[in-house]
Amino acid sequence: MERRCCSSGAKSEKKSFPRILPENLLSMSKNTFNQINQRLKMLYDMIPESARMGDVGTDHGYLPIYCIQTGKCGSAVASDLREGPLQTARNNIAAYGLEDRIETLLCSGLDGYRDRACDVIVIAGMGGFTIRKILADWLASRENGKDFPGNPLFLLQPNTAEPELRQFLWEHSFSIEEERAVKDGLHVYVGILGRFTGEPQPYTETECYTGKIMCGRLKESDRIYYEALYRKYSNVLAGLAQKRQLDRAYTEKTDAYERLLKELDRIIKSGGSDCEGKRYY
Repeated sequence: MERRCCSSGAKSEKKSFPRILPENLLSMSKNTFNQINQRLKMLYDMIPESARMGDVGTDHGYLPIYCIQTGKCGSAVASDLREGPLQTARNNIAAYGLEDRIETLLCSGLDGYRDRACDVIVIAGMGGFTIRKILADWLASRENGKDFPGNPLFLLQPNTAEPELRQFLWEHSFSIEEERAVKDGLHVYVGILGRFTGEPQPYTETECYTGKIMCGRLKESDRIYYEALYRKYSNVLAGLAQKRQLDRAYTEKTDAYERLLKELDRIIKSGGSDCEGKRYY
């Protein structure tokens, strides 16, 4: 079913959800799995079993479709800002016969979720500054008395501006409960799972880049993430060196990136450790 932002939806219920795969839908599920790339597979793995999930910027709708097919979620909301991608998702949902399980919304950010209780909301496939703006608007709505039901988990996957997004989360009272990384094509993506707690979280300047979880665990996928960060900021530092603007701003930038590269090198070589640095509150 497709609804606009002003529509109301049913409340979700906590229960176990059957897989809808036997026989006639088994091949359909396999076809959906073939559409799930490594980036989406990581998101799927990070989503906890839940009554209802939301997918902001759903695009083709394959993530909520697969969550329903495998029984990970009982129902879903799939939303997009643009009519074209939402129609694509709507067509895919209909092709798998899931119109009664996945509601579609044409809306910006979380505007359409005010009357829809979701246990986890995925915001992925966009830049970190865009995700930050969506969450800032959500916080402003809460402060202005425009209530949202429950306190959902947010699963975020920024394409850019990861440090700025982490800093925003910690400063605005979101906890980060899990982080994972995956390489898909030429890009390494990070998934950030957390929720609003009402308490600002302490952080270091370095932790905005490294996070607080993967640097202490350092699985192979974590190592790939930090190696990609090291290459990225090595190139940034080299670019700054070519400009040779020997002023205070230049010195502060180069010093900061040199400290970051030193910490990244230490993390990679040590096999995992806590991140270090001055804490900001």
